[in-house]
Amino acid sequence: MQKKGWKKPKVQSLICGYCKECDKQLMSDEGGWIVTHKREYFCHDGKEGSCFDNYCELKLKQKQQQQQEYGYVW
Repeated sequence: MQKKGWKKPKVQSLICGYCKECDKQLMSDEGGWIVTHKREYFCHDGKEGSCFDNYCELKLKQKQQQQQEYGYVW
């Protein structure tokens, strides 16, 4: 007769989303990703550095261009 004991559950890995910049799968057990208040997902180790940093720099440049076009400063 076998001994009764605890069976260790298998580790479950879930897909939490995809990076907005590089379209990489973001897994629940890996970490290394950021979620913004708009529920946009970004990874830390993308193809060209941090995808979140690249996104922030792009948005900053776009905002500066808009300010130059309209001629006012926030």
